[in-house]
Amino acid sequence: MSKLIQVYLMVSDLKNSRDFYERVMGLSPKNRGKGTCAYETGSCELKLQVDFDPTALKAFNLDPPRDGNRGDGSVYIVTIEGEIDQIYKRIKDAIKNSDGKLITEPREVPWGESMFLVRDPDGYLIEIRGGSLTKK
Repeated sequence: MSKLIQVYLMVSDLKNSRDFYERVMGLSPKNRGKGTCAYETGSCELKLQVDFDPTALKAFNLDPPRDGNRGDGSVYIVTIEGEIDQIYKRIKDAIKNSDGKLITEPREVPWGESMFLVRDPDGYLIEIRGGSLTKK
């Protein structure tokens, strides 16, 4: 069986993206290089990379990212252990001083989990899943 080993995001501002993924999302850097940073997420690596040289993109027959939000239409899932209410509160507080954006509040979904959505500084959509909502 094939295994997903890395999710790769091309970002416009590595410093800004690192702040979001480290401070808001709570990830710790695994590897850092010139123009790149990788995070171990438990099952695969999340890698942030600033733009490649156009000749490198052309060598792999890839188009450069569009102008504007790079993540328009992109979705990836982050599963975080813990109570969704606590995760949401921590991210809601941390995201205020970042270029990320909360999209929805936590809600229960038909498949038995709870989730909410955020966008990172480049517009990538992140679905955060957790345990059941606290009943009020």
